[in-house]
Amino acid sequence: KMRFALRPPRETFADAAWVSHVKIDVREFLDDQERSMTSDTRLVVQHIKVFKKPSTMDVLPVEIVGTSMGGFTLERGKEYLLCGSILEDGTLTCVGGQIRPAGVEGMVAEWREITEEFKEEMKTY
Repeated sequence: KMRFALRPPRETFADAAWVSHVKIDVREFLDDQERSMTSDTRLVVQHIKVFKKPSTMDVLPVEIVGTSMGGFTLERGKEYLLCGSILEDGTLTCVGGQIRPAGVEGMVAEWREITEEFKEEMKTY
């Protein structure tokens, strides 16, 4: 199993432009014209609970671009805690560096792995 240097969840949260509990509705690979060095995958999600977003946005877009190269695979129908940045055109990106509370295995936290205590802790970030 791959091991990654973990940043404290509070630091990752602070550096993220957005943080959300999402359900993956669609996961597809981008075609050659849409691909870039940092993105080759498109997700369409439901934002179940948004923990952080820019004050300039009323809602977060349901489309997120990401990469399959980061070593994590998000499965359709599952729920995750995701975070990322926002491109100049308003596109959400999700590349590496996810919020991972203690005890969570893998690169991305499935929502079912998030404890009630951590959900409360995030409200203090």
